[in-house]
Amino acid sequence: MHGNAAGGTDGVTLPRMGIFALLACGMFTTVGLFSPGLVLPQIERAFAGTPHVVLMTELVGTLAGFAFALGAPIAGALIARFGCRAVFLPALLLFAAAGAAPAILDSLWAILAARVVLGLALSAIFTGSLAGLGALRSDIRMGMFGWFSVVGGATAILLFPLIGVIGHHGWRLAFLVNLLALPVLLPVLMLPRWLGVAAPRDPAVAQTGQVRSGLIGPAMAFLLLIAALAGMGMLIGPIYAPLYLAQLGITDTKLLAVPVTIGSVAAVAASACYGRAHRAMGLYGVWAVSMLAMGAGLAIAGTSTSMPIFTAGVVVSGAMVAIMAPNVSATAMAISPPHLSAQAIGLANGVMFGAQLAFPFIAAWMRGVAGLSGLFILFGLVLLAIGAGLGVRALLGRGGAAYDNQERQA
Repeated sequence: MHGNAAGGTDGVTLPRMGIFALLACGMFTTVGLFSPGLVLPQIERAFAGTPHVVLMTELVGTLAGFAFALGAPIAGALIARFGCRAVFLPALLLFAAAGAAPAILDSLWAILAARVVLGLALSAIFTGSLAGLGALRSDIRMGMFGWFSVVGGATAILLFPLIGVIGHHGWRLAFLVNLLALPVLLPVLMLPRWLGVAAPRDPAVAQTGQVRSGLIGPAMAFLLLIAALAGMGMLIGPIYAPLYLAQLGITDTKLLAVPVTIGSVAAVAASACYGRAHRAMGLYGVWAVSMLAMGAGLAIAGTSTSMPIFTAGVVVSGAMVAIMAPNVSATAMAISPPHLSAQAIGLANGVMFGAQLAFPFIAAWMRGVAGLSGLFILFGLVLLAIGAGLGVRALLGRGGAAYDNQERQA
């Protein structure tokens, strides 16, 4: 990324309004992807006559993530070429229009199409925000990644109770929250035009072998795997927790909002601690601890028929997802060449959210084998197994040190 006079080659220095614009965009992942979660049971009842209504209803909550996956690498390339602001402005307008469209649509197929458009717009907003934050000085960069997630979590604290209340008046109103993209247009206009534009690669430096030369390698492939698991785990609370509680006979949207709301509070606290966790454990250590804790939380939730215990498990899961999300971007930057950092962030986050499209099918298989509770338990066991392996490698000083050394070289 280009540095300015204030930031030097180690990163750029933005005015407060510029940083506010980038951090404010952290709300749109929560708003765009998860706002329909609490009203999915209502949508399923409203379109009960539609073939495959159960699967299609779940896709309302997950299809935007697939569109995000398709759009994020392309968005990264566009940002590297034209800068964050040039990509942000049309994306915010499109996000608002497509996001609110289901409020007036009478077809599940049309709603799914609108969700695809929203996901594409979100990919540009999300990738541009992280690319802009990644261009900041290294002494504040990791903290800003964490605060970006804090904004998303804080949004959820307000969003889920709001959806729970307005859900009493119909599911369509839940989609109007996507209009929140419109007020963000003004601070985005304050961003410098050059922010996010990639500096040309220096062929002389590349020939020395001191800079990682490719985007896809073993480290990136492994990152994409664990990013996919993190992305699928994001759906457990907002999408499957309400369905789980409904199976237990709890259908009041205010009560359905309780686990995800408390989980969002925990997520905010966890995100705020990301910078410290990164300094204390490194990238690999953060992955190990977060996956172990999330796996345990999901296993506990899936074995409970008590709402308080179930809520506790979902809360732990939500907090750990909040730690994983900024670690995806930080790891992508650490293992990619500087001139490909925007594309790496877009690819890694695209896979993280794109995996959410596959999850309803994986979840359907798990539910067929072990029921809805088995979904929580089996996914939790997978995370525990991988987290244990990562923990052993981190304790032995393998992998995590490699990531962190690469990060210091970037």
